[in-house]
Amino acid sequence: MNKDRQKKDERFQSMSYEDEISHLKQEIERLRSELSEARGRTVEPASNGSGGASAEAADLPGSFAEYDIALKRLVQRTAMIVQAEKCVIMVRDKETGDLQARSPAWGMTDEQVFGYRIPVENGFSGEVFRASQSQILVNAIHDRRAAEENLQAYGVRNSVTVPLLVEKHDENNRVVEQSTIGVLHCFNKRFGGEFVDEDVRLLERLARNAAAVISNAIMYQEVMEEKQKLVQTLESLASGLILVNQKGNIAQINASARKMFHLDASANPVDKPYAEILQHEACSQIMRRAIDDCLNPEAAAKRLEQELHDGVQRPVEEITIVNEDEDAFIYQVLSAGVRDAASNLIGTVFIFNDITAIRHVERMKTEFVSIVSHELRTPLTPIKGFVRTLLDDENEEWYAREDRREFYIIIEQQVDRLNRLISDLLNVARIERGAGIEMNWQQVNIRNAANSVIETQEARSDKHTLTIDFEPDTFEAESDPDIIQNILHNLVSNAIKYSEGGEVRIIGRLEEPAEEYPDGSVLMGVKDNGIGLSEGDVKKIGEKFFRSSNKQARAVGGTGLGLFLVKSLVAAHHGVMWVESELGKGSTFWFRLPAKQPKQAEENTENKDVSAS
Repeated sequence: MNKDRQKKDERFQSMSYEDEISHLKQEIERLRSELSEARGRTVEPASNGSGGASAEAADLPGSFAEYDIALKRLVQRTAMIVQAEKCVIMVRDKETGDLQARSPAWGMTDEQVFGYRIPVENGFSGEVFRASQSQILVNAIHDRRAAEENLQAYGVRNSVTVPLLVEKHDENNRVVEQSTIGVLHCFNKRFGGEFVDEDVRLLERLARNAAAVISNAIMYQEVMEEKQKLVQTLESLASGLILVNQKGNIAQINASARKMFHLDASANPVDKPYAEILQHEACSQIMRRAIDDCLNPEAAAKRLEQELHDGVQRPVEEITIVNEDEDAFIYQVLSAGVRDAASNLIGTVFIFNDITAIRHVERMKTEFVSIVSHELRTPLTPIKGFVRTLLDDENEEWYAREDRREFYIIIEQQVDRLNRLISDLLNVARIERGAGIEMNWQQVNIRNAANSVIETQEARSDKHTLTIDFEPDTFEAESDPDIIQNILHNLVSNAIKYSEGGEVRIIGRLEEPAEEYPDGSVLMGVKDNGIGLSEGDVKKIGEKFFRSSNKQARAVGGTGLGLFLVKSLVAAHHGVMWVESELGKGSTFWFRLPAKQPKQAEENTENKDVSAS
């Protein structure tokens, strides 16, 4: 290796300066050609891998490598021509304003290059950059400027440094603008020699020719780095993105879009017709219309103006895609023309936003309004009927006292039902506003609360047997008496509605203190032998407006708010709710509450301390 290098050195020594410059100019022109070719390749769409943005990102290192090789050749030949042991380029950082060494360098490690950074106001490098004048550093050990940038740490004895000047020429090849982008260092003259003015002149002539190449290479790297960031951003988008060129072929597609349309990861959709790749007729029609509008903007504008004049509201473009699990997803399709700096149309970009959840909520809200109207009307009908019946019997001659009492009981039950529904709606509204539930904390006898619920609910069905299973037979917990009954009413009411008959059991257990509940806890459950829930429905229990997809369950009706409210009320107790269920074999809805509320327990302790004092 050393022999080969020595032969190269001897060959360069035997050359005249003019021969050396001529040789390096040829090398620079060749490098310019390579850079231009590499730049041309980068603007083409990616054509391997998955064909999306990720494939293009995978192509970037190859392009960077080509530039690194080109710059490496440049600094290597420059070092050889001036007989330097080291050669490094420093460029001004646009963000910090510092001079930063850039790879590749000759005779320096990547770690040394990365650590070589100085403010433009300091050091030998800063002086050359500010003045845009070449200089020779004769003795780096005793020079103050060399000490400012710690050149001794890089083993520098002496240096010849020239500014990197980028020039712009007019039609007559006259310089109309000149800017300094950095400096070019050649450190340590070989064989213990010193740099001379002839080295300066030689390096200046080389730098004038090399500065444009270096500037282009640096700009290219910066552009490609920004491009890579953009590519990664597009890949990370949750929304699908597809860019279609003017020929109707896919020019870009991100990971979300590939997943949406179930495209094989090994397939390459780039440069292929979008209709052939996507295979979704409704989507293809939307894309075809949008592309036509971009190609014919005047016709599109006239049509839009006519629609506005006629009061026609253009519908939101949406498509539905069914995945492998047969779940339907709804996507809103947005489109826009993409143009270059000269306003020439490049293509049409399409964004696919998943609005499945939004449409689901809208549909549930519509159903909810209909259901609530029905639920409100249901108790009002018998109330009005029996009130009318009693009013018609002004002299109390038609119905016996027992009959009239039965009418009053039915009216009271329906009023209670109506009151519970209104209370549920008001509580849900409070939860939605973030106001929370107002709790009237008391020591509540849970057995008595369960008995009260049983008495009320027994009148709703003669096909169910309501039982209480408590251990111990009775116990207390810190709760709100109305809230705990509301929870049990909702659960028992559901158990009755969603089972044709049989036993509905209220289970209660007083549990020992544990790490999560240092004062003990109360485990409650409501068990039925009804239609049960599927595994998918169990996961959604407690969601607002949720109603089971089971046909039997939907036939029963309901607002879809009961379990949402129960979950919220249990959470207000600092407790948890869950369900155990099997389709066709019934369900058990469980919830666990602390026997004493944490904040209330602290307040009680403080009150006891005050009393003791």
